[in-house]
Amino acid sequence: MSPANPLPDVDCIVVNRDGGEALFDLLRSLHAQGGIDLSLVVVDNGSQAKERERLAREAPSARVVAFSRNLGFAAAANEGIARTRAPFVLLVNNDAVLATDYVARLAARLVLDERLAAVQGLVLEQSGTRIDTAGIEWNDRGEAVPMLGGLDSAAAPDATFETAGVSATAALFRRDAFNDVAPHGQVFDDRFFAYYEDADLSLRLARAGWRFACDPGAVARHEGSRTGRRTPLKRALWTAQNRWRTLFGNFERRWIRQNLSRLLRADLAHARRLGARGLILPIAVWPRIPFLALRKPAGRNLLDSWPAADSAVARSPVAATSS
Repeated sequence: MSPANPLPDVDCIVVNRDGGEALFDLLRSLHAQGGIDLSLVVVDNGSQAKERERLAREAPSARVVAFSRNLGFAAAANEGIARTRAPFVLLVNNDAVLATDYVARLAARLVLDERLAAVQGLVLEQSGTRIDTAGIEWNDRGEAVPMLGGLDSAAAPDATFETAGVSATAALFRRDAFNDVAPHGQVFDDRFFAYYEDADLSLRLARAGWRFACDPGAVARHEGSRTGRRTPLKRALWTAQNRWRTLFGNFERRWIRQNLSRLLRADLAHARRLGARGLILPIAVWPRIPFLALRKPAGRNLLDSWPAADSAVARSPVAATSS
């Protein structure tokens, strides 16, 4: 903010690949945001030409950064972050729709509390009846799961509460926090391609002393991963590989060894859910674990316990057993 422009300055980054009508529903909800000065960047991961043409027609104020191939979410988000300068950065999925005060409420939280690296709102499933995510928490199998995920929307607290991390589904970040953990510009680890990149970033920010929150008064709706539903095995493999990469990148090796049996059980749960095809998951993922263990993690202050969320907010029974 500046004296000439008292509104919070926000750069919004949308990573898109053939989002279809859901993308344009999101763009309309972004155009309707009040109380902020918002600039929009769409990083396009090789969408069909007709979608890019429609973007030019229906969202002429958006800056489109187009690539001919799919970079994945992490690398594409980095491209958008590198091309923006506002003090606050909104990351939002291309199948989410935001209430008109969503971004302004989150920006107010960041202005009021300088400890916060990021804040998100209450993200509901598309029907609006159940919670998709209120942030990230960790279960005892070492999985990053959606806080309050699956609960009735009426179960959400009324007041803002702290979380162990934020979901990149629809979160507002402080650019200074990005610069703190990624001084050379690679905010997300682009080796992740998709899944767990926001959990890894949340852990790196927490290790640097930053905090996170959810403002349940800011409401969004989220359709959910189209790609993941079409390719469940690929999603499971990416999720398992990136979870181990996240654990070895942020936790003490001794702590991982002590909890190894529980950490392995998460992969077995994924494999069982996939049926016969799931046999490939431990075969493909577990041989890589020793190599991850040999890599020296970046930074200091490695963790030796699960990151804590607000103890007053009950863990979702769905999230606690999800796989």
